[in-house]
Amino acid sequence: MFSLFSVFLAICLYMALLFALATGAERHHKKLQPHYLWIYALAMGVFHTSWGFYGNIGYAASHGFMFILLDLGSYLCIALWWVLLRRMVQVKEALHITSLADMIAARYNRSPAIAAAVTLIVVLGSVPYIGLQIKAVIQSVGVLTDTPLDNEHINLTGIGSSLILLLFTILYGMRRLDPTEHHYGMLVVLAVECVIKIGAMLAVGIFVSFGLYEGIGDIFNQLQNNNLEHITGLGPEHQRGSAGLGLFVIGFFSILMLPRQFHIAVVENASQKHILPASLILTLYLLLFSVFMVPIAGAGLLHGISPDQADMTMLLLPLQSNQHGLALATFIGGFAAASGMVIITTTTVSTMVTNHLILPLAERWQMLIWLRSHLLQARWAVALSVILLSYLFVTALTASYLLLSIGTLAITALLQVVPALFGGLFWRRGNGKAALWSMLAGMLVWFYTLLLPILLRQLNMAPELLESGPFAINWLHPEALFGLKDIDTTAQGLLFSLGINCLLYYLISVLTQPHKEERNLTNEFMALFDHNKERQVRPGGLDDYIPLEDKREEAVQLLSHYLRRNKALERLLQIETDLHIQTKKSINIIELVEYHRMIEHELAGSIGAASSHSAVKSHLCYSNREASELQAIYHHISHELREAGQSGSSDKDRTIDVLHSQIAELERTISTQQHEIEQLLDRLDGHYEQIHQHRLQAQQYRDSLEQLKARQTGREKNELEQENKRLKLLYAELSLKLDQLNSAPDTKPPQ
Repeated sequence: MFSLFSVFLAICLYMALLFALATGAERHHKKLQPHYLWIYALAMGVFHTSWGFYGNIGYAASHGFMFILLDLGSYLCIALWWVLLRRMVQVKEALHITSLADMIAARYNRSPAIAAAVTLIVVLGSVPYIGLQIKAVIQSVGVLTDTPLDNEHINLTGIGSSLILLLFTILYGMRRLDPTEHHYGMLVVLAVECVIKIGAMLAVGIFVSFGLYEGIGDIFNQLQNNNLEHITGLGPEHQRGSAGLGLFVIGFFSILMLPRQFHIAVVENASQKHILPASLILTLYLLLFSVFMVPIAGAGLLHGISPDQADMTMLLLPLQSNQHGLALATFIGGFAAASGMVIITTTTVSTMVTNHLILPLAERWQMLIWLRSHLLQARWAVALSVILLSYLFVTALTASYLLLSIGTLAITALLQVVPALFGGLFWRRGNGKAALWSMLAGMLVWFYTLLLPILLRQLNMAPELLESGPFAINWLHPEALFGLKDIDTTAQGLLFSLGINCLLYYLISVLTQPHKEERNLTNEFMALFDHNKERQVRPGGLDDYIPLEDKREEAVQLLSHYLRRNKALERLLQIETDLHIQTKKSINIIELVEYHRMIEHELAGSIGAASSHSAVKSHLCYSNREASELQAIYHHISHELREAGQSGSSDKDRTIDVLHSQIAELERTISTQQHEIEQLLDRLDGHYEQIHQHRLQAQQYRDSLEQLKARQTGREKNELEQENKRLKLLYAELSLKLDQLNSAPDTKPPQ
């Protein structure tokens, strides 16, 4: 066994490696861009949290292969990603979507109420789910150190680990205000953690199957010999239909709809071309992850592991076999499964709470107006609050529940946004009233059928309600609505909550008519899927009479509420450059509308589409003349569209045929030009290589010349020194002779 200190030290060392890895990825992210597809695909393996790593083993110990239905639902959803995920990515690219709440609100007239409702649902579903990860870490530490779960030191280990994860989340997930920017450090860490946890799963599976037994077949034979053959089937017969259907539905929607999956699959998507290969990689990953789950669960039962400890079979089997190194590696794999989910979910939840709950309150209440310029710090505070709430939830309310039960409770809450999202993406008639009221109704049913029984049992309150229903009305029993007693409680809660949700969404959409502004925005939203173009700049027209400087200052004041002034000016300069108005003193009404639209688009990356729309609507105004011109343009366009609708269909067909032929010709021309460009690039690469070689040779020649000059200079210096010495000696001799002549006595010459 390990000590608590050694386990916590292992956690700290592991997190230190993740910090180093994330820092390196942030610094060298350009080198990672060619490998972004693999990073993106592996990061989506965060789908398997501690629920998948530990909880599925515990579930398989009582229900056998039934957990496969969860995977089958995921496989079916992944197979439809080219339709589902691609449509979401198109919306993200066009509207600068930052979160799940942002996308749903953008479809329904950018409604702040819908964004707030989705955010509250995500918080209610994410807090138990994050708590599940903390519980898994605490339980695994207890098993690894043989420490009771009520020990205060083991709880401190859980808190310490959570705070380390919070620090990592702030540094690499919430360091910048715009969450649509790719977080290379966080994504690389998530991808590496997914490799670590599947490595640990396969290592334990191979050890159990071929180290403790003579293969998977041997395990199944011994299970049958010990009257445990239900492990090799689909669990109890009376629950196969309802529980299996519930798992299938949860698997189908959770692989894409959970906040962490949505953020990675949609927000972090760099190209629609990555969707198909990433779906294949993720499918293979999920298949490998599930290969040894039933053999490990069966081996645990054969080794006497009780159902209460079945979740920890992954750790108990190596420990019972004195394989402490494998046990520690398995613990790190489980910690990786939990930490990845905590990091990405805390990031997404904090973004949604800040953009759709805190910011609207700050806009409405003057005492909170200062929060607009401290949104990043507000996200950090929200992240801390989410971690603490999750810890309180796990310590107060989930003591007697298996990991899978907590996981299904949380996911069922999160699935209440499904009708509003998919209805909005594929059904033009869906409206905001239907989305809001259907989500609220679904959450009420979820609370009554799933969360309320857990709270009552945990707090030991109102036992009569759980025995005979409210006011002794049996058909209103929260776990047996309308007398359905023989189906799985989770499946029942999912069936009624999601069923009522879908029914209300359909009925309200059919029976009510949205107002004109929402209909117009719905048409724009649905048009994104017909004309999938990136950021467009519409042409200008009319007279240039609107002073650009006044509109620029108005926009700077708006952006400065949320960004630094220099950052706001930088964003505006980029917008004006895109619109080709940076050198103009006055602009026309069309350019002004486009200017405001692009400001809203940029601001949406920082505070969300709904909050951005509200801010632009309240701070950027139109004069009477500007409003009149906009109305005139609108009526003119409407008239033109009506006339176009009355023209003959044959003319339209001929025009369409001509356009198709022109498009085909342009595509052929573009293809030819691209081929020629590639050839030119290849030639340029060859020329660059030759130039590089010439430069190297020239540098070598220069070095040789410098060496020759140095040697020549050395020889000349030596010769000059020798000549100088010779001249000095000659000068000394001449001086001596002169002195001798001067000192000789004067004598007259003979006469």
